[in-house]
Amino acid sequence: PLDGIRVIDWTAYQFGPVSTMMLADLGAEVIKVESLDGDPGRRINPTSQLPSQLPAGVSAYFESLNRQKKSIALDLKNPKGVEVMCRLAAKSDVLVQNFRQGVAERLGLGYEDVVKHNPKIVYASATGYGPKGPDSRKPAFALTGEARSGSLWWGGPDDGLPYNLLSIADQMAGIMLSYGILGALVARERIGIGQKVDASHLGGMMWLGGNRYGMALITKNAPLRQTRTSARNPLWNYYRCQDGR
Repeated sequence: PLDGIRVIDWTAYQFGPVSTMMLADLGAEVIKVESLDGDPGRRINPTSQLPSQLPAGVSAYFESLNRQKKSIALDLKNPKGVEVMCRLAAKSDVLVQNFRQGVAERLGLGYEDVVKHNPKIVYASATGYGPKGPDSRKPAFALTGEARSGSLWWGGPDDGLPYNLLSIADQMAGIMLSYGILGALVARERIGIGQKVDASHLGGMMWLGGNRYGMALITKNAPLRQTRTSARNPLWNYYRCQDGR
């Protein structure tokens, strides 16, 4: 369905690459833009107790997040590199970036800069805590979004301790960013304008929490953790089986 759509993927690690990979899966042409020393994700090893180093120094972590993408390396601290990026944006449909707020703007590649070259572009920004508020410019990663949203608490075991969700926030926020991009592309088809789209680790995990947060806002009560003993229905619970699992 996205055949003919060109996406500039100026992202690193996992959150942004998940989103652009999903767009590539739907048929978009995705051009990944890396710094001259490459996406830092190329150097992550091991991950989830799995070795990620493949022959010839290739990273399984990087490959699993960047399938079907084209690649270019640019020095965006050099005006010539920025010029190339702007030329790419001018003939693309989407630009995705996942840098802390202010980084793209300092390089001359914020939304207000890019839209001058392409008024109809969909500019997608992936952040930790969203575009506004006291924490909007703070650095973040998956675990901070999971913690701040309460997900480490409600998703943990019965002993009451937090539980490492292993980058679920990167995956969830990446899905939400893709969802926003697709909505913006539909809007552009209908009314002919581009727009800026934002998604965050915190927002994605709040959404993943489902109706517990919606109900809490309506009733003005904090949601409680649902343990095995608080289940209302024996069919809506979990049990240790004879094999110990």
